[in-house]
Amino acid sequence: MSAAIQELLDRLKKQHGIRIPYACESGSRAWGFASPDSDYDIRFIFIRDEKSYVSVLDGLESLDLPMEGDLDAGGWDVRKAVRLLGKSNGALIEWLHTPIVYRSEPGFRERWQSTARTVFSPRASHDHYHGLARQMVMGKLAGDEVRAKDYLYALRSILCARWIAEGRGIPPVAFAELVPIAPQEVKALVPELLEHKARTAEGHLMPRIAPLDAFLQEALAATPEIPRTDLQPEVLDRLLRQEIRSSAPILAPADFTIDRVRKPDLNLLDTVAGSHAYGTAIEGSDEDRRGVFVAPRSFIFGFDEIEQVSDERSDQVYYEIGHFVSLLLKNNPNALELLAMPDDCIRHKHPLFALLDPAIFLSKLCAKTFGEYAMGQIRKARGLNKKIVNPQPEQRKAMLEFCHVPEGQGSTPVLEWLAVRGIDPRECGLTAVQHAAGMFAIYEGPSNEYRGIVSPKDPDTLIFSSVPKEAQPLAWMHFNQDAFQAHCKAHREYWEWVGQRNPERYATNAQHGRGYDSKNLMHTLRLLDMAGEIAREGVLRIRRPNRDYLLRVRAGEFEYEELVESAERKLTEVQAEFERSSLPDHPDREQVNALLVSLREEFGSSGPNPAKFAGAICNKVL
Repeated sequence: MSAAIQELLDRLKKQHGIRIPYACESGSRAWGFASPDSDYDIRFIFIRDEKSYVSVLDGLESLDLPMEGDLDAGGWDVRKAVRLLGKSNGALIEWLHTPIVYRSEPGFRERWQSTARTVFSPRASHDHYHGLARQMVMGKLAGDEVRAKDYLYALRSILCARWIAEGRGIPPVAFAELVPIAPQEVKALVPELLEHKARTAEGHLMPRIAPLDAFLQEALAATPEIPRTDLQPEVLDRLLRQEIRSSAPILAPADFTIDRVRKPDLNLLDTVAGSHAYGTAIEGSDEDRRGVFVAPRSFIFGFDEIEQVSDERSDQVYYEIGHFVSLLLKNNPNALELLAMPDDCIRHKHPLFALLDPAIFLSKLCAKTFGEYAMGQIRKARGLNKKIVNPQPEQRKAMLEFCHVPEGQGSTPVLEWLAVRGIDPRECGLTAVQHAAGMFAIYEGPSNEYRGIVSPKDPDTLIFSSVPKEAQPLAWMHFNQDAFQAHCKAHREYWEWVGQRNPERYATNAQHGRGYDSKNLMHTLRLLDMAGEIAREGVLRIRRPNRDYLLRVRAGEFEYEELVESAERKLTEVQAEFERSSLPDHPDREQVNALLVSLREEFGSSGPNPAKFAGAICNKVL
């Protein structure tokens, strides 16, 4: 279907001369309870030629297309969509937050979601969902037999209205995220409703469910006090102008990838950092990269913000200039290092970066930042990571391993309990026990009478059966859901860590076997040495002169207590040296702010004469 949907969107572009920056799925597929014969409800926003928006002639406001097989497509013009966004139109807001997106220009969805949050009217949105629920209850749910679809549509609308009335903001699109706010007796009905809809056609009828009817009627009768909000035309006009005039999409946070911020139009500094810069690299050492980039003015003046871009393991980190300067103001060691990187490590440096002189930033704050950072490394160094000493098995435990049947003064795993009695778990049924969280009644019956214990679609989900009133439980079962979830989390995090850990560092620590992370302690001593040089000389010395000693520390040649004693002695000395130092107590915030503003102003316009721009900036700062 994906290819068919893309072909349809491309054809609409050519037929109507429009741009389609965004297309998505709406309705039951997006909500998470499609039937076997559900259509694909494709919804999109389109933009006409810019000139048509200043014409006296009316332009195309919507496209309502005939069905093409299972494809039900329709879209709104961007101006109509912006107007509806200002009214917190429920359908449009769901389009913007659906989990199924067929097409989205970079930054489009993020801009619209941000604006939707800014102009969101809880009253208008609540009334929308409350009205939808009333239509369903008074109309399609009025007969003796009803469709599971109509129950789910009404229930979802009521839960969306409740979500808003509770002050939670824009409700989620996925039905599963709404169910937790329903009463327990309603939540218990949901699995069977979803299973019924998933296996039957849209028009299939079922008996009414009295507890669900009562809940819907009670919810419709509620009238929560929700204040009205004013329209925000300035925000909406800004969004509309941006979309109409944008021949190339404005950068959004997702556009700032590592490859993108390394490009010359954004990059201020790109350098190799870490052990290669310190001079402590060994065979197999990773090449860490650090850098600074400047977000364009069109991004800075918008709603979005960005502090840095990094890979999953933070081996590559690039700071946006605003965040970078704020770190420099705090004398952050990682940021300060970038001001004095060795020439052989630098891959790209814009001439304007030289204006970030270490003398502007170095202060007595370094006593605290370098010292605390160093002592933090000491705290990390004792013992290997908990994940190393507490490994998880490759195979995660099954949910039923956390389900037990009480017996005597103890309990027996449910599968073991059934096996002893020769009972097939697939011929059992489960029901929840009221007022007893985590407890379930087990029933046994003839083949096909009950649905079993575990969902055939999800082995991590219990499944419930309809049980005759006269049926007597075979036993009771307790499901320790908290323990199961904790096990799943620990198992997932451990194996994610295994996939991401540094094999060379892990092997080094395992080889010397001294019970501490030697690389952490090497960095502790390096940091304290650098702090002392800052206090005494006012310099940042990145390439370390005592490389051989630091490598011996990394190799685990020293006892832990010996290294900690040395680090604590150095820290005391460093603190005393900063007391005597002539460095200022902290950087001059006004001077740094003026420098940041000037850097932003000049970066995009700097040409072949960097001295000219350096002089201009220095004059502004002074």
